[in-house]
Amino acid sequence: MIELNGRGASDGIAIGKICILKDKGQDVPKYEVENTELEIMRYRTCREAAKNKLQKVYDNALKRVTKKESVIFQAHMMILEDSKFVDLVEAQINEGKNAEYAVYQAGEKLAKLFKSLDDEYFKARYTDIIDAANILLETLQHKDSSADLKKYGEPVIIAADDIMPSDAVTIDRSNVLGFATNKGSQSSHAAILARTMNLPSVIQLDDIPKDCDGKTAIIDGQHGRLIIDPDVNTLALYSAMRDRFTKQQQRLRRQIGLRSETKNGYYIKLTADIGRLDLMESATANDAEGVGLYRSEFLFTNRDKCPDEAEQYETYRTILRHFADKPVVICTANVASGKGVGYLDIPKEKNPSLGFRGIRISLENRDFLRTQLTALLRAGSSGSLSILLPMITSVEEIDYVRRELESVKNKLQLRGNDYCNDIRLGAMIETPAASIMADVISEKVDFITIDTDTLIQYTLAMDKDNPKLEDFYRPRHPAIMRLLTYTAERALRNGIPVSICGGLASDTTMTKFFIDIGISELILPPSKILAIKAVVRESLAEPELRKHYSAIV
Repeated sequence: MIELNGRGASDGIAIGKICILKDKGQDVPKYEVENTELEIMRYRTCREAAKNKLQKVYDNALKRVTKKESVIFQAHMMILEDSKFVDLVEAQINEGKNAEYAVYQAGEKLAKLFKSLDDEYFKARYTDIIDAANILLETLQHKDSSADLKKYGEPVIIAADDIMPSDAVTIDRSNVLGFATNKGSQSSHAAILARTMNLPSVIQLDDIPKDCDGKTAIIDGQHGRLIIDPDVNTLALYSAMRDRFTKQQQRLRRQIGLRSETKNGYYIKLTADIGRLDLMESATANDAEGVGLYRSEFLFTNRDKCPDEAEQYETYRTILRHFADKPVVICTANVASGKGVGYLDIPKEKNPSLGFRGIRISLENRDFLRTQLTALLRAGSSGSLSILLPMITSVEEIDYVRRELESVKNKLQLRGNDYCNDIRLGAMIETPAASIMADVISEKVDFITIDTDTLIQYTLAMDKDNPKLEDFYRPRHPAIMRLLTYTAERALRNGIPVSICGGLASDTTMTKFFIDIGISELILPPSKILAIKAVVRESLAEPELRKHYSAIV
């Protein structure tokens, strides 16, 4: 039995055979060719076939993920047509190398060049180059990697070094039990795909044995484990855990349609926290009462130019139309240095977390802010939209945005565009400074959202993703509890509703505390909504404790 530990990217337990998803760049044939002209013709014919395949992948992606995430495959096609890539391939073939080896070498050379660059956007293109080259390699070798998933005649656990973008949108859910990868992050293609498919996933395993193909394995998505060749006792233990998890999910499904209120009638709204359009279906399926936070920065990052008004408008309108009459809160771009927004010319910073980010960038780049506000106001006519401002630390920042909103409304009126005239404006509380100023800030806005992740980071002065700080990281530190209570109390005095997002919103041990201090909304990952609703419905609200908490503050 082999047990590997990584990071859980999607909850659940899967038991089944492992299918190693081979790197398309592995086992590339290398041989000398005599007729180089004929080999170049073969390469060019297969390049056109690969582009046609990528067009189909793009069309399929549009049905499953956002346009921004789909457009990556158009970039793949451009890579195959790029003069540098083509010249590198054909130069190798003219030297007598076969097309497969020439494509592999060209892809590796270009990818390494991009990976060595300082610009985050170009670094991120490393995977795209490898993926595009691999699809061409498959075409040259007449291979179909998806056939591997069907070789055992049953759904399998996919194990790989990493999941390429093209794999992420072409894998058929009916063939898959879960994912295990050596690389990846919470925002990697494997993690996103697993959460979208509602399948368990473990990432960052480092060293999945290459000889485990076909062996029985267990994925524990909650604890980040991959167990290969489990013994009888371990298999029995995890089989029972899987059955319990399945039954628990079935019990949670019974919460759908029920009102999110305590036994004694206190209601708290449960909405979705999303950053990608592919999570909209999951939010709806899990009974979200709208979108409490759409993180629009995902629309702006890892691209070479800023999305224009038309693209932003279409994205925001898509969300609002999907949720019809339910409320949708869209946060303006919370971008920062090193986040793949080179087109904003943000200087490199030693500590981006404490630097030029969030609302500060929007205020400095007036056209950038105006374009987003214009798209938001136009889209607002399609539903119930509120705008949230990130990283607010002073009322002057809110005043500035309100003036810009009025200016944008005037422009839209002159243009003859439909727009939302009565839009709610909120402030995100992320720092102790903003929390302490909650009484003043709440006089300037229509609602307040507390991001517990960043509030904890700035209050405790520690990064939750730093493994060395794991023993020191205390989300329920007394200082955090006091700031949460203080912020809620000051806002409620002014009649302003307060919502909670971030990790603590999903913490079932915090749910009753939030109800008792007067929080009106919890903003949750779609997969957590039903679990929190179950806790709410089993709770007894004690609003009289609010005075007790306030006294402690």
